Parts: sequence; C-alpha cells; structure tokens
Amino acid sequence: MDRRRNRKLARVAACAGLALGAVGLSTAPALADADSRPALRTASAPTAAPLPTFDFTDCPALPANADPNKWRCEVHVSTGEMRLGGLTVPLRPMTITHAEGPLPDGSTGQVFGAMHATPSPATGGLLGVPGLPDRAPVVGVNVETRYGGWFDFLSHGTSAGGLDVTLALSGPLLPQGCSIGTAEHPIRLTMMRKGPNEWVSKDPPVLKGTLWDNTVAIPAATNCGPLGPVLNQRNRLPSPGGANSVTLDGLYTFKTYARLGR
Repeated sequence: MDRRRNRKLARVAACAGLALGAVGLSTAPALADADSRPALRTASAPTAAPLPTFDFTDCPALPANADPNKWRCEVHVSTGEMRLGGLTVPLRPMTITHAEGPLPDGSTGQVFGAMHATPSPATGGLLGVPGLPDRAPVVGVNVETRYGGWFDFLSHGTSAGGLDVTLALSGPLLPQGCSIGTAEHPIRLTMMRKGPNEWVSKDPPVLKGTLWDNTVAIPAATNCGPLGPVLNQRNRLPSPGGANSVTLDGLYTFKTYARLGR
C-alpha cells in the first residue's frame, strides 16, 4: 500500500514539474529566497534609450543685430512615411536645421539652415508594384526629399508650419533631373501636430513628436525621360489633395547661439 502511494505521489510531483516548465516557471519568484527577489525585479526593469547625437553644423548665420542669447538653432531629425498616389516611401533619416528668435522690431524672425535626407526606396517602384524593387532592382526608384525654397516653422495652435520640397527620383532607368515637383513649382507641405510633443530629456532639451499632412496635392513626375509617362500612369500621378499623406516621427533639440559660441 505504502509503495503504491509513494509511486502515485512521485507521478504527481513529476506532472507538477512539467506544468511549471510549460508556463515559464511562473511561480519561481514566489519560491525564491528573499535575497534573490530584488535582483530579479531590478534586472527586468526597462532602461532608457540613448539619446541621438545632434549636429549643429548647419546652423545659419544670424540676422544683423540679432541677440545670440535669445536666438536659438533648432535641429529636427525625422523618419516616417510618404504615400504619394501609388508610391509608398518609408522615409529614412531626414535632418532639418533652422534658427529663430526676436528681431529688433519686436517680431519673430527665422532663417533656414539646411535639409539633408537619405534617399529612400519607393515600394511601388517604376511600375507601381509593391515589393518590386527587392525583386527587380533595375526598375527600382529612390526618392530624396530636398528643400524647395520656402518654410515657416512658427507654430500656430496645432499647426507646425509649412515647408516647400521637391522629390528627386533616381534609378537605373531614370535620367538625372527626374523629380516630383520642381524649383519653380515645388510641393507645399502644411504640417500639423499629431498629438502633443513629449519631453524625452530636459538636459539636453529633446522633444519627440509626430507631424503629418493629409491634404497635400502631388504633381506628376517631370524630366524623367521616355519612361516618365509609365511612372506617372502606374503610380497614379498627379494625385489630388486628400489622396496622399506625409507622416514625420521626429526628435527635436535646440541651443542658443550664445551656447554655440557664435
């Protein structure tokens, strides 16, 4: 009798061990000794992501008689996505630098510094077929966002201002100079804030936020050679306002010109 009872208890113990293993030893912290529990909680605590390195090289020269203690250089680093007709472009890192501050007449002035954008592959490619650049790079299309000559970053309510851009298109079958929007007729983005900005750090000052524009109209591509009509037709360009969107998820920082030593 005792022998059968011992065998039954052994089977129950074995089954219990398998059950604990199947749920990842979920009861292990409760079984651990008191000294080990704080260590387990500390090890599982999330750690803050490291801050990026911001480049202030492109800070523009100040206007005449501007106070370097009150003017600041602002650097925006963004990624995101553009949906332009039939083109979808996951944006690689893009940096915009500008300065703003009070003018002698009491108004607020702003000066553009520079825009740098990494060319990003369009998922539609030359033929407007999602995923095609990965399978047939010869008909792939890269999109590089360039400054179009006008900006206004002074915020008004939920608006984050506006920016003119052109989209330079490149690929094995496209000639140099192929673009969506031109210097004479750029694309005007009217960016809105998608929710409030969030402080990531106070020292250095770093904010995180999302900007978007779902009203922008996209013109046809021009100067693209014999394949230009194919590119436009297959990617539904031109595309009217309301059928496109630009979303920028970014980090933003600033320094006064006095801190920059300028």
